[in-house]
Amino acid sequence: MTAPGPGGLLVSPAWLIGGLRNVPGYLATDRRGLTFASDEPVFDVPLRQVTDVSWPWWWFGGGVKLTAAGQRWKITFVRPSGMPPPHPSMLAAGVGVFTLLGGAAATVHDVQALRGLADIGTGRAAGRLWREVLPG
Repeated sequence: MTAPGPGGLLVSPAWLIGGLRNVPGYLATDRRGLTFASDEPVFDVPLRQVTDVSWPWWWFGGGVKLTAAGQRWKITFVRPSGMPPPHPSMLAAGVGVFTLLGGAAATVHDVQALRGLADIGTGRAAGRLWREVLPG
């Protein structure tokens, strides 16, 4: 998980979950927009366009459901069993919020989380930070 940096940036390893396929990537915000990037950007929307945010109790704070870019997404901050971690190179695939990062000086990185070694505790901690950002 990445803690909010001086500019209010928040970046976390995350996985889109659903069906038979989970997608590793990074969820990021600058408090104005929300971006999810994997091998390519999945969505990049103004935060005001993120709707229907819910935190299912059975995910114990480690995941969120939301609508962005007109589509419903399930996002977990806890690495699903058997899933690879998001590769740090995926950050380069991002647009919008990610372009604001510029370099490591913009944020404080949790090295284990960036390597995809996040456990349930790390995922729940990320969820707590995201609850402060996402509407709903």
